[in-house]
Amino acid sequence: MIEVEVARILEGALARHRAGAWREALADYGRVLAAHPTHPDALNLAASALRSSGDLAGALGLARRAAAAAPQRADVHYNLGNALSAAGALDEAGAAFARALDLASDHADAAANLGIVSMRRGDGRAAEAAYRRALAIDPGHRIAGLNLANLVGDQGATEAAIELARRVVRDHPDLAEGHYDLSLLLLRRGDLTTGFSEYEWRWRTADFSSPVRHADRPDWDGRPMAGKRLLIHAEQGLGDTIQFVRLLPLAASLGAQVTLEAPSVLVALLQGVAGAEEVTDRVEAGLFDAQAPLLGLPHRLGLTLGSMPATVPYLSADPDRVARWRERLAPDGRLLVGVGWRGNPASPADRGRSLADPAQLASLAAEGRRLIALQKLDREALEPAATPSGWRVATGGIEIEHPGPDFDAGRDAFLDSAAVMTLVDRVVVVDTALAHLAGALARPTSLLLKSVADWRWLEGRSDSPHYPTLELHRQTIAGDFTGPIAQAAVRLAGLRPRRGGA
Repeated sequence: MIEVEVARILEGALARHRAGAWREALADYGRVLAAHPTHPDALNLAASALRSSGDLAGALGLARRAAAAAPQRADVHYNLGNALSAAGALDEAGAAFARALDLASDHADAAANLGIVSMRRGDGRAAEAAYRRALAIDPGHRIAGLNLANLVGDQGATEAAIELARRVVRDHPDLAEGHYDLSLLLLRRGDLTTGFSEYEWRWRTADFSSPVRHADRPDWDGRPMAGKRLLIHAEQGLGDTIQFVRLLPLAASLGAQVTLEAPSVLVALLQGVAGAEEVTDRVEAGLFDAQAPLLGLPHRLGLTLGSMPATVPYLSADPDRVARWRERLAPDGRLLVGVGWRGNPASPADRGRSLADPAQLASLAAEGRRLIALQKLDREALEPAATPSGWRVATGGIEIEHPGPDFDAGRDAFLDSAAVMTLVDRVVVVDTALAHLAGALARPTSLLLKSVADWRWLEGRSDSPHYPTLELHRQTIAGDFTGPIAQAAVRLAGLRPRRGGA
């Protein structure tokens, strides 16, 4: 096959490749490779097409052949790095991107991808250097700029991160991820006005956790709507819902008849919440004059940090459940401490927020205290014990009583948790929905936070403007909860149990 014909076939194949016609493009690449098995362009492009179509093993094999055929081409090593990265071979991927940079020092994409691989390997310092190198080559590089902003923000340098994110938004005004990441940084700083305005971009990001819903109804803009029906629908996590239902009375004060659409597991907990005429998990959207997402209320209501409602409690436990759990837990004059140490390990948001082992809470245990688990645990994580409930957490070195396998069992979440929280003298938890439940119930709580915490806990504060009964104990060493747990233990040292454990 002559060179002119090869060029023509590859040109047509590349057009089909870019249009997503992988099978047709690969057939043409295969025609070239049948005649020229070491043709670097055909190998390189076919590897890219296979990777895009999901065949990582095939892509990696062709990418390696391309690198062997053209060891001095930066684009070939860059493509090999992409294939290796997709396959999870991070060390080799980093070496391939570094080789591409050696061959072409102005390859900004290779530098940016080297930064991504370095972060995945847990090497933040190398990642930052790679992102900065990419930006030195191309100051407007979208991926490097945004990833560097997030990396710097995770290091606690919020102002520098905001400046980087603003630069990305300025250079790429339609980039939803840029606006969304900027919003989280602004909210962490306490700028709710600009932060929640930018937060509206969350719906346009590729990986946002909640789908757009009820788009057939007009979006409420925060203006009075006397006598009209407003649907407010929950979004994101259970903790988000518990935190932001406190804003429903403000929406209702503008004349709306409010229905809250909540996750099925929270409907029972939220029944009777102020501001909502109805709480349900099923709605007929056509019945409503307008709709709004729950976490969109601060923006629509024009709230600032100072005007966010802080009155607690705004949720309450069922009295019958409280009485039932008082009987089962049998308060005996010792201090009752409710503890929670982990969130959902499958959630990306849980990274760094949970304790590796409940035994880390050992310093909270002392004579005259009982630790009561607030975690809903599988039966395999429990063991029978001589405790009032008959159960404890199966962990060595520390006794943590557990309410038992039927704790918060069934379709409804947190009903038993709320009752037990009402009985204990103090709650000690990591940053999960349990923290929001404790705050909504106005329970005295020690919240154990990682060094750079979620935006809602702000920066440098030991209190929360959202939950007056929470005390925030932050890591001083990233990844080390020893300090926060010690602070929680100090708070327990001066407490006395309430009379009757009520």
